[in-house]
Amino acid sequence: MAQIKLGELLIKANVLQESQLKAALAEQAKWGGKLGEILVRMSLVSEDILVRALSKQLGMPAVNLDAVQMVQPHVKAKIPSQTARDFSVLPLQLRDDGKSLVVAMADPLNVRMLDELRAVTKCRIIPNVAGRTSIARAFARIYEQNHELEDADTNFKVVDAQGRTVVKNLKDLDPAAVATSPARPRLPGPARAGAARRPARGLHREPGGAAAQRGRRAAQGSRRPQGDGGAAHREGRVQPRGVPREGQAVVPHAQEDW
Repeated sequence: MAQIKLGELLIKANVLQESQLKAALAEQAKWGGKLGEILVRMSLVSEDILVRALSKQLGMPAVNLDAVQMVQPHVKAKIPSQTARDFSVLPLQLRDDGKSLVVAMADPLNVRMLDELRAVTKCRIIPNVAGRTSIARAFARIYEQNHELEDADTNFKVVDAQGRTVVKNLKDLDPAAVATSPARPRLPGPARAGAARRPARGLHREPGGAAAQRGRRAAQGSRRPQGDGGAAHREGRVQPRGVPREGQAVVPHAQEDW
């Protein structure tokens, strides 16, 4: 049974007009390329409609890659990222005890590409139809995003006091050099104590120690008049300290026991 042509299939599905098909065929004759991709580029059909039409035309399953959020690492490792990018393919699943590999492909009839995938993966290839832009989105989500996360663990920069880059990547560090790097010298006990007592630079400290400072503050306080204390001094009404007033008993101070 002869395979129905893609243009006729789209016209029968009432998603494409004959005039539109003729315009797309003229574009193909002028510039070359695949009819389905030309129809999508000219915005005559959507990529989703094209994928479903190709699936029906080729008798091959279609896959919605927007619903695929991750691929198992051992499956992804079957096709290197550069090969997947160049061929516009994406590995999806291993079957038959790892002997068969399900691959999303934008061009599932490309015999040369299928042969190279078989040689790279050492598996029988089971192609599924997918759109080219859909594969590109899934590739960025599955291959490139994971690669950026892996690089994030090792990519950083260390600069010295002059702003010069010392280390650009964690892999540049020499573990032996890090292990044998001299430790920062530790001050002996008396030196640490002296450093702790040493006042910070730039702070003013009055001479004479704490006792002298208390004496100066007491002397300043005695010179400040309180109430009419100034007039009392002038009139001689202030009783000197240590001299008892008339009729006041003298109480001797107890000697402090040191």
